[in-house]
Amino acid sequence: MLSLLPALLLAAMVGCGGDGKSEVHGVATWNGQPIEKGYLELAPVDGAGQFASAEIADGKFTLRTIPGMRQVKVTAERKIGETAPTERIPNPEPIMFQYLPAKYNSQSEWKIDIKAGEDLTLDMTGEELAPQKLSSADMQRKARQGGN
Repeated sequence: MLSLLPALLLAAMVGCGGDGKSEVHGVATWNGQPIEKGYLELAPVDGAGQFASAEIADGKFTLRTIPGMRQVKVTAERKIGETAPTERIPNPEPIMFQYLPAKYNSQSEWKIDIKAGEDLTLDMTGEELAPQKLSSADMQRKARQGGN
């Protein structure tokens, strides 16, 4: 029986969240409106440690992360069209567009201090990106692939 004690203790620690992570719930908005579909990434500011990420749906997200300073990156997509049916892909597929400015994702310098048990509110504002006009080569490629 004593030989099982270390294994039982280890299982209890892992099952109770012995990894130091806390569950974080939050809301993400763009110009006061919930982000319908998006993605959140929290990265350690010093580059050491684990990343945490979550999907954003109807403005809400949940993830597990270690408390502390994190760099925030958020992307958000909206449907701007559908592909045309083809023999290869008979059902139209949505064409999505990432509309948040780079300062919230690829060029983000936004940092927040995550505290255990505290909910996050990510309010973002600004002028959203506009879909880019396709070059003639891109339009030809898209037509061959069944896009409209």
